[in-house]
Amino acid sequence: MVRIHRSSDSPGGLPAAAKVGPFTATLVNGVFGDPLLLVRLRHGRRCLLIDLGDAGPLRARTAHDVTDVFISHAHVDHIAGFLWLLRSRIGEFPLCRVFGPPGLAQNIAGLVAGVHWDRVGERGPRFEVAELHGEHVLCFGVTAGDEGPSILGERTAEGGVLLVDPLFLVRAAVLDHRTPVLAFAIEPNTEIKVRKERLVASGLEPGPWLGELKRAIVAHDDDALLDLPDGSKRAVGALAEELVLIRVGEKLVYATDLADTAENRARLGSLARGAHTFFCEATFCEANAERAALTGHLTTRACGEIATAAGVGRLIPFHFSRRYESDPNAVYREVREACSRTVVPPAIASPTAMSR
Repeated sequence: MVRIHRSSDSPGGLPAAAKVGPFTATLVNGVFGDPLLLVRLRHGRRCLLIDLGDAGPLRARTAHDVTDVFISHAHVDHIAGFLWLLRSRIGEFPLCRVFGPPGLAQNIAGLVAGVHWDRVGERGPRFEVAELHGEHVLCFGVTAGDEGPSILGERTAEGGVLLVDPLFLVRAAVLDHRTPVLAFAIEPNTEIKVRKERLVASGLEPGPWLGELKRAIVAHDDDALLDLPDGSKRAVGALAEELVLIRVGEKLVYATDLADTAENRARLGSLARGAHTFFCEATFCEANAERAALTGHLTTRACGEIATAAGVGRLIPFHFSRRYESDPNAVYREVREACSRTVVPPAIASPTAMSR
């Protein structure tokens, strides 16, 4: 199920966040601002970022929880927030992984090199930058105070898989925006839901141990003993049978800044096939289709048609041109005409508003 929430950071009260399986995904700058999707795992302190535009609304402590960043491309509205991440991670923080298209390591190294690091010592931020080159990923190290990126190695990326985690994997598709752009799919391996009524009946307090339980379940480590809040130990398999429900995970897909071409539609449609929630740009209304073609963006109709063809469960359009800020319902109306599963904010979902 997707629950849409309003946010003070979202202009006009437009949709800001959606719950998708084990994640809460938030459009930090709403549908008109810089692209920046904050994906938080609801159990445990961990965040992923997809694109990194203006990060002003985010606290530094959020950056401390970021483990992985996925950059579609290095246009300024998709990467300008990197300086926020860089500044927020000065200190004793682990390496942060950054994924993106070819050339990203040089982009990141250039931003890091623009700062004078004479007093940071061993506390400088560290990044591993992974560039997708066809079916391979080239990995580079970028550390504050070092000269340029260093080559760490190469690995395969069959099927566009960038990251394999015990709880999920992240896959990318290469699209065209007059420059290579990546779209991303987060695919949970399984969705493990704690049965709250049984947790209450067990007398066990919720806490980080539930995250450990889920990771052990995914790893099929049924015989492992888990330390519980009451001081006891129990086998993972027994706890799983008593406390959780397990089902196939719900896929989240993100795509922005792509031209409306047959090849882009085919590649994105394949990535988004059957997605539970699809964040997709709808930059221009049909009246501005020429502008969309000139700048390599989708129109409202193209956005809706791609989502419908992919059979997604929910479409959340975003990255609207600011020319529509005074009348966002015009954008939603056109998207919804092409995709009946478009999520429309309650503030403008009334029949009167949608018919204007």
